[in-house]
Amino acid sequence: MTQTYLKEKHLKKKRAMKGVYAIVIAGLIFIFIMAKFATSGGVSEVLSFSKAPTAEDAYKMATEFVTPTIRNSNISFPDDKYQFGKKADSIFIIKSYVLSKGSKGEMNRTNFEVLLKYNGGPKYLKKSWALVDINESSE
Repeated sequence: MTQTYLKEKHLKKKRAMKGVYAIVIAGLIFIFIMAKFATSGGVSEVLSFSKAPTAEDAYKMATEFVTPTIRNSNISFPDDKYQFGKKADSIFIIKSYVLSKGSKGEMNRTNFEVLLKYNGGPKYLKKSWALVDINESSE
């Protein structure tokens, strides 16, 4: 009788531990999903089925790659005047210009053409992109 009682107690303990493990695993999965949601930038990033960057995403990244090449710190990019093209394998071509104010107050215009490769990942992070080529010409 004591042996059956001990066996039943051991089986109950074993079942209870399986339940505890299941709860811990479910909790870890929940924490992982919440962390992924928190670092993705919001609901639109998590729920969007189209992970390919748009023309606007590529233009924003192009401005980040062009900015260090301009010697003047007082620069402005026209947000609506750019040309966009896409090649195969996530290669994007952006053509536009940047206006900078010189030391004597004159406005300088620098045309640029940037080839970017999207490597995957969050499209708003610079590390998700690679600069393939950049051409600049001053007017």
